[in-house]
Amino acid sequence: MKKIMYAVALLVLAAWGMTVLGHNPSMDVWWWRKQLIFVTGLGSFVLMSLIMLLAIRPRWLEKRLHGLDKMYRLHKWAGIWAIALALSHYLLDLSKDLLLVFFERGVKEPRIETFLEMFRGAAKDLGEWSVWILGIMLVITLWQRFPYHIWRYAHKALAVIYLVIAFHGVVLAPAGWWTGPAGLLLAVSTIIGVYAAFIALTGQIGRARRYQGHVLSVKQHKGEVLEVTCQLPKSWTHKPGQFAFLTFDRFEGAHPFTVCGADQGNGQVTFAIKALGDYTTRLQTELDAGRSVAVEGPYGCFDLQLGGKDEQVWIGAGIGVTPFIAWLQALQATPQHAPKATLYYCVNNAQEALFAEQLQHLAANLPSITLHLHYSDQQGHLCAEQALQAQSAKTQVWFCGPQGFADALQKGMQELGCPARNFHKEYFQMR
Repeated sequence: MKKIMYAVALLVLAAWGMTVLGHNPSMDVWWWRKQLIFVTGLGSFVLMSLIMLLAIRPRWLEKRLHGLDKMYRLHKWAGIWAIALALSHYLLDLSKDLLLVFFERGVKEPRIETFLEMFRGAAKDLGEWSVWILGIMLVITLWQRFPYHIWRYAHKALAVIYLVIAFHGVVLAPAGWWTGPAGLLLAVSTIIGVYAAFIALTGQIGRARRYQGHVLSVKQHKGEVLEVTCQLPKSWTHKPGQFAFLTFDRFEGAHPFTVCGADQGNGQVTFAIKALGDYTTRLQTELDAGRSVAVEGPYGCFDLQLGGKDEQVWIGAGIGVTPFIAWLQALQATPQHAPKATLYYCVNNAQEALFAEQLQHLAANLPSITLHLHYSDQQGHLCAEQALQAQSAKTQVWFCGPQGFADALQKGMQELGCPARNFHKEYFQMR
């Protein structure tokens, strides 16, 4: 993610630098103010175009970014930086009166007028309003207690805001830019972003991956966990460890849940849903067999790694063990292909170990898999030193569970000298 953000920053600065190169300006405070307005505006717009592209969930980009969860994480941080740059762009534009107190302004260079000049006033006003709206959206996005179903509709409206900002950028871009690298970057970003906005506004996001089905069975487990089996068309296929978006209520919208089981080839797919919020808590009592469901997916690159001589460590915390259940199920037919791995199923106590019996049954048929049931009330929280005991620095660790747990394990691995690239996890915080 950081590499992509740095690449965008370098691209914007390079495009701007090559555009102004050789113009020999006076480079006083007023020139720098104007150029900073341009650079922050261009940077914000390029990031917004990237956000729009990520929002439509293109399959080819998911593989390159190692999963939809990584794409959404990039989407979030690109949005934060885009809005920060947009606010800087706006504040720099407002700084004229303050600068006049300290610096005398020379004669302004004449502006090259084009046919877009007639839209200049409207573009300025719409751009100003858009910055305020983006600022409000940033606040409610970061405020996790804001109702998801309301946030979802407000978030969809950002496609319209993007089109307004595209109009603002194209109209107010310096005429001289259109023959230089900055103009080319602006044009390409606009084409990509407008196309993505059209896909979003017409409801086509994920359309090729949508399946209509119904709930076959609902099984209630202790600890407020539902095991929901859905019947989808037989064309449905998934890899163990992937997840999908489930929609039981169009008003509430889609929510991501990990597929709990291997692909059976008959369109039946099972999900484990734990009550972690208002919506998933309501499902514990409202969901029943026969209910219609829309499933979009599968997504994710939390794939079972076969081959290789090095031992793997798998860590599933609570409901986060579900992708590993799918891995074990997928290996039942060919146990000889199973990698050498140690699986830690981490829960607070024995009463919360809902999948312990199932895991023991599956692991019994896989001699190369060692299962450990880790109860934190008796053994304390699993740390990196425990998980990697007698392991080499090359050991690949696969984790699914709470973010705080993941952060602690990553920090512990770094202290043990393990490369960060050896730790694999999924980010299920899609907002």
